[in-house]
Amino acid sequence: MDFIRVAILMVHPLLALALIWAFMRQRSWRRERHGLRGNERTLAVNTHEKSGNRIMAYLLIVILVAFTAQIVDAILLGQTNEEVLKQLIPNHYHGWAGILALVLMTTLWYLGRKTSSLRREGLNSVKTRDLHGRMSDVMAILVIIHAFLGFLYLLQIF
Repeated sequence: MDFIRVAILMVHPLLALALIWAFMRQRSWRRERHGLRGNERTLAVNTHEKSGNRIMAYLLIVILVAFTAQIVDAILLGQTNEEVLKQLIPNHYHGWAGILALVLMTTLWYLGRKTSSLRREGLNSVKTRDLHGRMSDVMAILVIIHAFLGFLYLLQIF
């Protein structure tokens, strides 16, 4: 396998590792929030919300890079236009899990935004906040599984 193909295919996993690190760091909020009060808590909540928005944007970029890398790889292999377009449909568990991750992460992001909105309006946000937290726990497990599947997929390619 030539260096250019390896480099193109490795962009997605490297960006994904950075995203996983940011996601896991974001989750540490659940432990850290308990000791915060006043302005310190307000600042931490705002930072958590901004970070969540960035993570969602980064997720979209990582997924776009994954699809782009697959398409570029197909072009470098000299595949026909039809075969290149087939690269847009995942043909392995890791790819389908990525689509599922997008749906779940969008839901997680939505719950975080809803919690924030309820809190700003002075309404009870505990139920939504707890659901957001539990969903982040589930997502953490799924992210680890997804990363492992991606590693196995890389071994299959290389």
